[in-house]
Amino acid sequence: MGLRETKKQAMREQIADAAMRLFVTRGFDHVTVAEIAQAVGVSEKTVFNYYPTKEDLFFDEAPERLRQLADALRDRPDGETIVGAVRRLQLSQVDRLTQPGFAPFARVIEESPALQMKEVDLMARFAQILAAELQDQGVRERDARVAAGLIMSVHRQFFRAARLLALDGNHGPAAARRLKADMARAYEILEHGVGATIG
Repeated sequence: MGLRETKKQAMREQIADAAMRLFVTRGFDHVTVAEIAQAVGVSEKTVFNYYPTKEDLFFDEAPERLRQLADALRDRPDGETIVGAVRRLQLSQVDRLTQPGFAPFARVIEESPALQMKEVDLMARFAQILAAELQDQGVRERDARVAAGLIMSVHRQFFRAARLLALDGNHGPAAARRLKADMARAYEILEHGVGATIG
């Protein structure tokens, strides 16, 4: 990146870091954008120039996660299915989601209906990427949308399970094993069908 882009990225990170400190301390719904701007020493307009909404500030890594998903689908090895690519991506995130530092992040989400609604919106965007990839492989549009929604339901449950583990004080290798086991069971149901798996 050039100097201008580097400065912009540094400001984005500074705003997001200040916002997260406030969210963790006081809860997402009790922090205003004005307070975030004051903590950074910029105007509210500057904050909104970088993040369209307060929810985008919290989920500041969402664009990168969307890119990771698109890359995992586009660059998957020969013979790997789309389901396999999503599962591989999730496995790569298990260690991050089972660190002790994930618990404050999890708590903020669980205490905020606004963030939970934003998460639904983000998962819908993930599903759109999946559906587009399926259609590129020749799957009919309707079938692609249904399949993408099912895969994303597992993806969302994966993050929900990680949050609940963190909030229960579980982290480290034991939590990682539990999360992987939950994920394996979810994919078993997804791949073999609800009727065949649970009767």
